[in-house]
Amino acid sequence: MFIHRPTEMKAPENPGPRFYIGLVVFITSFFMLPAGLVLREFIADSFLRGFVLGVFWISAPLMKIGSVAILGKSSYAWINYQIHYFYHKVTKPHQITPLRYNIGLVMFVLPFLPNYLISFMPHLIPISLHIRYFIIIASDLVFLTSLFVLGGDFWDKLRALFIYKAKAKFEEGAGT
Repeated sequence: MFIHRPTEMKAPENPGPRFYIGLVVFITSFFMLPAGLVLREFIADSFLRGFVLGVFWISAPLMKIGSVAILGKSSYAWINYQIHYFYHKVTKPHQITPLRYNIGLVMFVLPFLPNYLISFMPHLIPISLHIRYFIIIASDLVFLTSLFVLGGDFWDKLRALFIYKAKAKFEEGAGT
């Protein structure tokens, strides 16, 4: 269960070189198996080929565990703080301008047109099946993006559609 934390957390110190060394070891561990596969091709003896591949295969998880040890608790606290800071910065509710709201509404409604045409009037769009799939996927992506362009207040409006007792409340002078 996610617990919403306050945005005002005390910033831990950057762990310094220890963080960067641990990060390099962690990233390098992902390249160990491919490197073993490449190096194995330069060895003629089958035993040595298997040994080299085994060493590189086993070293990857060991390097991951070692990188966690190198990073330590201070790096974990710093990464945790950076992720939470970024999350709260991005998800903090902002006031949406009328232009952004109108653009979001167009993006919200526009994807219904190609899906309607492809579904109910396919003879109007005589194109290949691959292009139809591309149009459908692009329309779905535009629709999903519109939900983020419209902002958090729109999410509440959308949520209210699924609540039986929800009522629309208009502010005085709104809509003029």
